[in-house]
Amino acid sequence: MTDGLNISAFFIGFSTAAFALCSFFILVLHKERTRFQKVLGWIMAVWAVWNLKDIIITFPEMYTERVLDWIMLIDGFSALTYTVFVFEATMPRWTKLRKIIALSIPFALFAIAYGISPSETVIYAYTVFLWFYAWGVVIIGYIKVRRYLNYIRLNYSNIDNIDISWLKPVFLFAIISQLSWLLTSLYASVYVDILYYFSSLILWGMVLYYSWHFQPVNIRVEKSIPSTIAPEPPLGLSKEAFVNMVVSKELYLNKDLTLGDLANALKTNRTYMGKYLNTVCEQPFYDFINQLRIEKKSIPLMQEHPEYTLEYIATESGFSSISTFRRAFYKFTGKTPSQYFD
Repeated sequence: MTDGLNISAFFIGFSTAAFALCSFFILVLHKERTRFQKVLGWIMAVWAVWNLKDIIITFPEMYTERVLDWIMLIDGFSALTYTVFVFEATMPRWTKLRKIIALSIPFALFAIAYGISPSETVIYAYTVFLWFYAWGVVIIGYIKVRRYLNYIRLNYSNIDNIDISWLKPVFLFAIISQLSWLLTSLYASVYVDILYYFSSLILWGMVLYYSWHFQPVNIRVEKSIPSTIAPEPPLGLSKEAFVNMVVSKELYLNKDLTLGDLANALKTNRTYMGKYLNTVCEQPFYDFINQLRIEKKSIPLMQEHPEYTLEYIATESGFSSISTFRRAFYKFTGKTPSQYFD
């Protein structure tokens, strides 16, 4: 038991230090942080405090059922950090103190109930509540992520820093992390505790790695911006004529081109432009523009100038990164750039 507690103490100290250092770097050392990074910094600070409190269970006389129950009650509040993270990623500026307080009320009520009547019934009820709460966040988050991804592909050609496809593996690992937490709640064991600390570090490490340059788009704000140009829809044009018009103006070479930019340049509005792409071209804006870049610029450049590097071709074709260029090239040709002329 003592050896297990010593190992547990090491992981508690290690995870606390890791979260604290991440928080310190984001909130103190990193001066040009975005709002999303600031939210992540506070989440790291909260997790550092939560892990630090667990040091109490490394004392053998404190490793009791009552202490473990209280730790579980407090740990349950960590579900709020997942809520804040998912909602802030899909609905920028969602995080407000009043919302966090409102979400905290049921967690606080369970803690009060246990304080008044400390029983396993309260703990089991709390476990069921947390289970459904966690799955609620996962399901709602999944729906919001799908809606967000659909929106940016309909409106942006450069989604490198606004894409949240990386949330899919994060969601998967979050489920694994929460299952390990459930094990620590139902089966008191220092080794299961270690699994929980380890999985939490990996989970939030993944979040920091994938989301560091993330700049979320506020869907609600953008939808409310009216077009300043009279609706003169190009719906009467054939796809070929429309493509020739876009190509002749070289609009697709602008790496930050948006659906609104394209609509303005063609004297129509975003609604009609999106409708045309979906009905006539049968493609969302993101795919339509990237296919033009590959077929009208990248492939001709590769044919005429085999000495050019892929990085140069990607930039000249309107791509913001070589990785996006490679993905688009494979999607529309079925081959990698190096395989295309083999």
